[in-house]
Amino acid sequence: MKKMIVVTIFVLLISSLSFATSFSYQDTDLMSALHDISQRFDVPIVVSNEVSGWVNISFEADDIENALKTILLGTNYTFAKLKGIYLVGSINSPDETHATLFKSKVVFLKDTYPSTVYELLGVLSKYVVYSPNSMVMVIDADAQTTKKIMSMISKIDVPNSNRFFSYEIHEMTADEYQRFRQFEQYNKSGILTFSNVTFGIFKEIISINGDSDTFGTVALPIIGNLKINSTAPPLIINVTSNQNTIGATVKTSGNAMAFEMNPEKNHAVVSLKEGKKRFLILTSVANTPEKSEIFPGEEKKKVNYLSFVGKSNPTIEQYSGMVTYGSTDISIIAEGEFESNGATSTIGVGLKANLIDEMYGIAELRLRNGQPVVYGEVKDVTHVGFFKFRISLNEEWTLEGFNPLEMSLGTGFSIWNMEVFGGLMGEWDTLQPYFEANLNYEWFYGSLLWKQTEGYTFGLGVTLPW
Repeated sequence: MKKMIVVTIFVLLISSLSFATSFSYQDTDLMSALHDISQRFDVPIVVSNEVSGWVNISFEADDIENALKTILLGTNYTFAKLKGIYLVGSINSPDETHATLFKSKVVFLKDTYPSTVYELLGVLSKYVVYSPNSMVMVIDADAQTTKKIMSMISKIDVPNSNRFFSYEIHEMTADEYQRFRQFEQYNKSGILTFSNVTFGIFKEIISINGDSDTFGTVALPIIGNLKINSTAPPLIINVTSNQNTIGATVKTSGNAMAFEMNPEKNHAVVSLKEGKKRFLILTSVANTPEKSEIFPGEEKKKVNYLSFVGKSNPTIEQYSGMVTYGSTDISIIAEGEFESNGATSTIGVGLKANLIDEMYGIAELRLRNGQPVVYGEVKDVTHVGFFKFRISLNEEWTLEGFNPLEMSLGTGFSIWNMEVFGGLMGEWDTLQPYFEANLNYEWFYGSLLWKQTEGYTFGLGVTLPW
């Protein structure tokens, strides 16, 4: 009977457990709510530009589809799953003509942020939507336009390129030119530079006129030059890239107009006249992120390396080696250490994991002189302006029990490849002042450690990536 009661209570407890995720949105933009759901379930959601509105709702959902059904209930929007991602858009199905001519194509980017690609696509960006927290873009256009967009994306989404220069040349109708004059009158040179937000004004003025429009994207090194030629209208754009500034010159029919762009003013608009025709040139520049920044939370920087260090003080010589394999998120470590007099030898293997921000934890199983030892350490570094504050705690457990807790508390700073710290170090009840300096230059490693009771310890070694 007692066993039956225990089993019944256990079943009731298990059945009462809720594995659902709770959501609560009060006066929240629908776009922002969908972005939050995407992050919480770690599944890409691509939202059409037409989606708008506000939500006031609290609910629980055990998967992303239940969450989307709940939050979109009562709106004019629905969702569909396509190749592992979810598309959110109008509930009205496209007509038969659209379904025949337009086919959605999903693009998975590798080396460039979707927002950067979207910006550089210029007038073609209206055919594209993307997820703000993934590397996915969706093209909704006819076959010819899709092919053109894919060609441009292939040129933009490339590794080891630091900067892109995009240009658009539009022939303006009389009405478009008059609308442009409202802005041009403030700058008689015909050259305007704008931020990302107000640059959109000109895209609203311009309409695509088929063959009369030209647009493209070219890759730039950090320092270098390129030349863009156009035959309709006949002009040359000379671009000079110099660190954080790009200078460009537009030459046409004997006259030239020069302008500069930088991260604050990364767009320029130029008006020119060729015969009786008026043209508007829109140019922009965008940086490409480093590879390690592309997938925050998904792809971590690799930390594979071998290190060998020899240390010496007036009483002892010590040699150690370490192998690390993995990433900044979690890595496997294997190390060995021995003293020249043979008094102590240690080998160990374990894991090093990123806990929070710059806080790391180590769990390791060691053999010291043939005896098993369990080792644990937590180290955290906090930045306050120019200075760093560092704290570490480590503990060992042997067959005889726990060894005394060891810790270090210090403050310091980094200059070039040198790190300097000072503070207190040792066992909890016998803390003593210490000073430490470490130098890492390419493969070379050097260290100096001073403790009040032990004096100076010098170290030299190498660190090799693999």
